[in-house]
Amino acid sequence: MEQSTYFTSTNTKIRGTLTLPDNINKPPVCLFVGGSFPQTRNGNLDNSKKDWFPVTLPDRNLFKDEAKLFKKLGYATFRYDKRGCGESEGDCDHVGLFTLVDDAREAIKWLKTLPEIDNNRIGILGQSEGAVIALMLAAENLDLAFYIWQGGVYNNLETILKWQRDNFWKLEQDAIENFKNTFPLMYWVYVKTDELCDKIKQGNTNLTLGDETWSKELDFLIWKQHFDYPPFEFISKVKCPVLLLHGDLDHNTPHTEALLATEALKKAGNTQVKTHIFPGLDHSFRRLGNPDEDFVTAMKRPLDPEVNEAIRQWFSN
Repeated sequence: MEQSTYFTSTNTKIRGTLTLPDNINKPPVCLFVGGSFPQTRNGNLDNSKKDWFPVTLPDRNLFKDEAKLFKKLGYATFRYDKRGCGESEGDCDHVGLFTLVDDAREAIKWLKTLPEIDNNRIGILGQSEGAVIALMLAAENLDLAFYIWQGGVYNNLETILKWQRDNFWKLEQDAIENFKNTFPLMYWVYVKTDELCDKIKQGNTNLTLGDETWSKELDFLIWKQHFDYPPFEFISKVKCPVLLLHGDLDHNTPHTEALLATEALKKAGNTQVKTHIFPGLDHSFRRLGNPDEDFVTAMKRPLDPEVNEAIRQWFSN
């Protein structure tokens, strides 16, 4: 069963979908937390935000597909439209990292009040930036039953941006031009990476990216907070069971981030850590036709079954 519902965070209604498995009384539940930029509950970029995404991008439905998997495994899930996205209230243009953390924390508190789930068995799954948010909450020791990392980061955002930038400019010129047309925001971030990083560290609050065909003023609040609070500062505090999932052809975050996180978790004494690095899979766990294939093309492909099997095996064990 699926039902549309909402929780409230700082007087803002955050709307999402609660999925319940059939014929299970008070199932455990997993909260899904989405990644960077405007995103909807199903794990898609919010194409209604034309100033962010002038060209309609394919729906990947990552969270929608994973909710179906969790339902088969006997788990309830809750996935939500990020603040200011989809049907949720709020402002997605000027939101900070800590506000997004607060939203996810409020979602956990709200889940604990629901009579139809086991509020002693609540876990959290984060994709990309959502993995960082989920990590920060897991570090708070909110009695979480588990934490699932999907394509997360361990290092400072500046390090990741420069890694992305360096790899991007190694692509063929046709691929670069295609990316500029389909996702101009990140194209211009890579053009201006050094300037952007310098301005953030100098205390500037925004930067206008683009040219005469597309432009957007980028608010630095969330970027600054990512710079100042890297995930490695939180990871040693995570004591719940952890599953790390990462594609080895992830163009957004290198798979070595998962390996560094695994090492840090174990060094801090967490013995309940399982890591899967999937050959040939990208940031959204789509199988690439070649290592340099752009993520927009790959988004049209289905979630790879190897990821489903890894999640299934982890829960069965």
